[in-house]
Amino acid sequence: MFQFQSDEEHREHLGQYQINPSRALFTIILSILVDVFGYSMVMPLLPTIVINTLGASALTYGLIISSNAIAILIFGPLWGKLSDKYGRKPILIISQAGTGVAFLLLAFSNSIPIIFAGRILDGIFSGQFPIIRAYISDVTTPQTRASQMGKIMVGFTGGMIIGPLLGGFLGTFEWWLPMLFAYFLTILSMILTLSVLVESMPKERINDLREKKRQQIEINSDMEEKIWNKEVGIRFTQIFIQSLISIIFGSSFAFILNERFGATPLIIGTIMSITGSVLLVYGLFIMKRIIRKIGEKKIFFSSIIGYIILFMIYPYLIELWMLYVFMVPYALCMSSVYPLISSNITKAVGPAKQGTVSGWTTNIQSISQSISPLIAASFLQIGGLYIGFLFISSYQLIGLTNVLLSITLFLIAYFDVKKHPKLYAYEILMRQKEAEGKERLITESESI
Repeated sequence: MFQFQSDEEHREHLGQYQINPSRALFTIILSILVDVFGYSMVMPLLPTIVINTLGASALTYGLIISSNAIAILIFGPLWGKLSDKYGRKPILIISQAGTGVAFLLLAFSNSIPIIFAGRILDGIFSGQFPIIRAYISDVTTPQTRASQMGKIMVGFTGGMIIGPLLGGFLGTFEWWLPMLFAYFLTILSMILTLSVLVESMPKERINDLREKKRQQIEINSDMEEKIWNKEVGIRFTQIFIQSLISIIFGSSFAFILNERFGATPLIIGTIMSITGSVLLVYGLFIMKRIIRKIGEKKIFFSSIIGYIILFMIYPYLIELWMLYVFMVPYALCMSSVYPLISSNITKAVGPAKQGTVSGWTTNIQSISQSISPLIAASFLQIGGLYIGFLFISSYQLIGLTNVLLSITLFLIAYFDVKKHPKLYAYEILMRQKEAEGKERLITESESI
C-alpha cells in the first residue's frame, strides 16, 4: 500500500503545505507529555480510592476500568474520521477539553457512580491517541514511521516518569489533589496545541488527497480504498491481542501491588516511574539505532518471545524488589511491540484514510480494554481455582493467560509476515542502497 520515498522527497511534499515534520513531531510529543502526565497521576490512586476508601470490590474496580474502554470503543472511530475531514488540530483540542472536564469531575467525586461518570466521560473524549497516530502517519514515510511511532513513547514515558511520583506524593495529602492538578494540565495541553502545534492536514492537503483519489477512481473504478481488508484485519487482530496482554497485566498491577505487597500509592508511583524511565531512554536513544542495525522484524519477534518468557516468570515474583527488576525488560518489550504493530497497520492504507484507520485501531484496542480488566478482576476476585488436585493462584492465572496470548500473537504475526512479504520490503531496499553506497566508496578508493 506504500511507495518507497526518501526523507528529502517527503519533506518537499510537506513543504507545499508549510509543514515542518521536525517541529510537528516535537510539538506532538509535548502534547502527549502533558496528557499522559495527568493520566498517570490519577491511575495509581484508583485502587486506593475505589477499594480502600469507598469499600468497593475488585470486580467493581475492573468495571470502572472497563467503562472507560467501552466509551472509547463507541466514540474512538468518530474522532479519527472527523480528523480526516476537518483536520487533526481542532478535533484534538475538543478531545483535550473533554478530558479536562472528566478530571475535574473525578476531583469532586465522593461515590462510585460519580467515579464511573468521570471515567466514562474521559472515554467519550479520548480521541487524542488515534489523532496523534494519524498525525505521525501524516508527517512520516512508511520506512521511518516505526521509529517515529516509538518517539510517542518519549512523551508518553516522560509523563509516566513524573506523573506517578507526583500523583503518589499529592495523594498522601488529599486523594483529589492529583485529579485537580491533572485538570490544570489539560488546560496547558490545549494552550500548547492552539499556539504551537502545526496542522498536518490543512484544507489544501485534504482537497488534494480527495482530488487524487477521485482521479484514481476514474481511471480504475476498483481503486476505491476500503479500510477493512485481510491485511488490515490481521493487524487489527495483533493490536487486539497486544492490548489484551498489556491491560490484563496493567489493570491488575496496581491492585496486586496494593493487596499482595501492601504497596502505598507512592511506592506504586515509583515502580511506574522506573518503567517510564526505561521507556524514555529506549524510545529516545536506542530504538532507532537498533532498528537501523538489525531491522524491525527481528526486534518485533524477539520482543514477543520476551513477553512469553517474562509472563512465565511473573507469578513467582514474591518480593517487591523483584518487580522493580521485572519491569525493565517488560517495558522494553512493550515499547517495541506496540509501535511496530501500529506502524504496520498504517502501511496497509493510504494517506487519506490514516485518521479513520487510527480511529478503528483505537476501537479494536477498546474492545480488548473492555474485556481485559474484567478478566484480571475476576481472577483476583476468586483468588484462584483447582484443576484436579492442582491449585492455580490468581497471579498464576494472569501469567498463564498472558503466556498463551503471547504465543498466539507470535503465530499470527509470523503468518502475517509470510502472507505479506512486502511488509518489510523497504528494509531490503535500504540495505541494498547501503551496500551500493559501500561498493561505490570502495570503487572510488581503489581508483584513487
